[in-house]
Amino acid sequence: MFPLHPFIPHHPPLPLPSHYCHARSLSIPTWVIHTSSVIEWVAAIWFIWLYGEVTGNRAWFIFALAMLPALVSAMCACTWHFFDNAQSLEWLVTLQAMMTVVGNVTLMLAAWWLWRQGKANRERGPGVGVGAIAPLFLLFPDLPISKDSLFAISLFPYLAFLWFLTRSQQAPRLALIGFYMTLVFVGVTIPAGIYAKVAYGESLANVDWLHGSAESFLTLSNILVVLGFRQAVIERRQEANDGMK
Repeated sequence: MFPLHPFIPHHPPLPLPSHYCHARSLSIPTWVIHTSSVIEWVAAIWFIWLYGEVTGNRAWFIFALAMLPALVSAMCACTWHFFDNAQSLEWLVTLQAMMTVVGNVTLMLAAWWLWRQGKANRERGPGVGVGAIAPLFLLFPDLPISKDSLFAISLFPYLAFLWFLTRSQQAPRLALIGFYMTLVFVGVTIPAGIYAKVAYGESLANVDWLHGSAESFLTLSNILVVLGFRQAVIERRQEANDGMK
């Protein structure tokens, strides 16, 4: 996944733990982490849709739909892992990377719409339109389209998504923290991938304990998003019930 640094000594790869049937298989704990991440993302979509209903803000419906490409991306990864990371199915990883880019762009647009909607209800002033983010994608015109470059490119719309969502001041605080936690997942994945390549001579996906440990940060991120919107829905419903008394 990552090239070896020229100044890092090339030691013989470490043996993988013997309790794995082979290097590419996933252990049960890692499968649990992957499965829970997918379930949590589906739950987040559901609670965000409910949040749109209780707030009467249809922009959250758009936001929920904007999360579907990321779900497709996750299913591509799980399908590849199900077939023991077969090299013949590596096109699934490229598709995963493409859907990650698409998903982050749709999230960025959904957050931009929330920000624009909120801005319309406040005093107008100079701001940033979604078009201002476009030059970020022109910084690397000659970058080859590979899974690694696509994953790298996907970070830019995600940062823009966080900017617009934060400025919109409409997301529940705990859920917003959860979306920011994804950056921690990215930050952990990069050094973990480098270590997997240097120490084991394998990509991160093929070193189970590193793979599962890194993925757990994404699971934690999704849990915070779910809990944030769940609590927000409960509070809104409670306020509505109190208002009817």
